[in-house]
Amino acid sequence: KSTLLDLDPDASAIQQGQQSPAVQLVHENDCSTTTSSDLQQPVGPRILVRTAAGWTARPGRQTRVDAAGRWIVRDGLGLVCLCLAWLVMLYAELITLCVILAPAPSATFRLLGGICFHILMGLALTAHLRAAFSDPGAVPLGSANHENLLRLGPMPDGRDRVVYRCARCDCVKPDRTHHCSVCGRCIRRMDHHCPWINNCVGLRNQKFFVLFTAYISLVSWFTVYLCLHYFAICLRSEWDACSGGPSPAMSTMLLLILIVLSLLFGIFTAVMAGSQISAILTNTTGIERIKGEQRTAQGLSCSDRLARVFGQPASWRWLSPLHRPHLRAEDDELVGHLVA
Repeated sequence: KSTLLDLDPDASAIQQGQQSPAVQLVHENDCSTTTSSDLQQPVGPRILVRTAAGWTARPGRQTRVDAAGRWIVRDGLGLVCLCLAWLVMLYAELITLCVILAPAPSATFRLLGGICFHILMGLALTAHLRAAFSDPGAVPLGSANHENLLRLGPMPDGRDRVVYRCARCDCVKPDRTHHCSVCGRCIRRMDHHCPWINNCVGLRNQKFFVLFTAYISLVSWFTVYLCLHYFAICLRSEWDACSGGPSPAMSTMLLLILIVLSLLFGIFTAVMAGSQISAILTNTTGIERIKGEQRTAQGLSCSDRLARVFGQPASWRWLSPLHRPHLRAEDDELVGHLVA
């Protein structure tokens, strides 16, 4: 499979005063050949361009980047799920404030419960926004042109280099890159497309997605605790201690709805967060698991594998959705070598 390296195959020959063989660019689908020089030179190594299987479509038809650099996927179902997630978080915020915390008789419970709830909710919302509006690792459109392909050069040992090209994006497909039919782009180290963030989970936003699922799970279980604690206080005092809120019937109905939503999202996001952490530690993605592809990460500790997603070096920033991960050079080298 293809790798993208900044190679200069003629450098050593120029230093030795010799003429290096021309690098041949061969498109295997149409058998056309282009060389890196028009001079008569010995037959040199080749760059074999293979077009990945798939139907041809106009690239990026549902994705755009606004003036602020935010990545926006214009998918109807994804936008509905995105708004639904915000509405659920807004419902939890209003019920927690107006029904649980405000009428609570204990000032300590109101203070500590409010601080913990809003810290977790703020982290979850921030991580959700970063996961939804960050470039997940899209390969630049039109990067599979002759100039870029010839610049890749042969393999270091002189063997032919095989490069895969996406016919839909007309871009070079590095290893572990997949085309998303919803985003209309090729995404590096793509795990899956998640409608709840209306975006793909890939190389550059997987950290934010993991934090989003983890913090949503934590705030969901904490909300369940707040609801049960509130019920216990109200029932012990026969609802006299909770008289500052809505009526008992209304409070019960609103809290039961909140408990059901919290349990559903708490279980679902806990499973998703665990699945993502497991995939990171085993160096696999969701697509690779479905295809049965095996990956190895020999010589890497658990901390090193997590650092490939959350950034290097290991620090408290791993838990912060405000900090974009600093990726390894070999994981992010594509940016400097392809022209959109």
